[in-house]
Amino acid sequence: MDKLYAPWRDQYVMSHTKNDYSGACVFCTLFNKQESDEERYILYKDAMVAVILNLYPYNAGHLLVVPQNHVENLYELSDELLSRMIKISAVSTQIVKQALACQAINFGANFGRIAGAGIPEHVHLHIVPRYSGDTGFFTVIGDAKPISIDLNSVYKKMKPYFKEISL
Repeated sequence: MDKLYAPWRDQYVMSHTKNDYSGACVFCTLFNKQESDEERYILYKDAMVAVILNLYPYNAGHLLVVPQNHVENLYELSDELLSRMIKISAVSTQIVKQALACQAINFGANFGRIAGAGIPEHVHLHIVPRYSGDTGFFTVIGDAKPISIDLNSVYKKMKPYFKEISL
C-alpha cells in the first residue's frame, strides 16, 4: 500500500536501506540516542517502558508501547514489566481518545515477520486510533492510505496528556 504523504519517513528510510542496514535494533538505537524526547517522538517513558509515535502509522496517532530493555518475545517479559506495559497501554488508550477524539481503538501486537511485525526483534504493543470512514474506497481501490496529520502535530497535541499521568 502506498503512503501519499509522510515526509518524516524519508530520513529513517534512507538510513535503513537494505544495502547499509546494520541489523541494530531500531528501538534500542532510539532509546540510546541523545536527542530530545520530542525529536524521537517519545510521549512517555519511565525506567521500564516508553510510549512513542509510530513512524509508519496506520492512522495518525498510532502509538507503540515498548519495553526499554531489548526483549524479543512476549513470554520473556517479567510479570512486573508485562503488567507495566498493559497499565501504560490502558492509560494510553484513554489519552488517545481524549487527545484525538477517535471513535474506537485497535490494540494488539504482531509477533514475527510473517504475522506482520515490522520490528520482530523487540516486542512492542500497538494502539491505533480509529475513525468512522478511515477506510473506504480510496484505501481499497487506490491501494493507498492517506494520513491527514503529521507526526509533529500529533506529538504536540498528545504530549500534554502524557505529562499529566502518574503511574
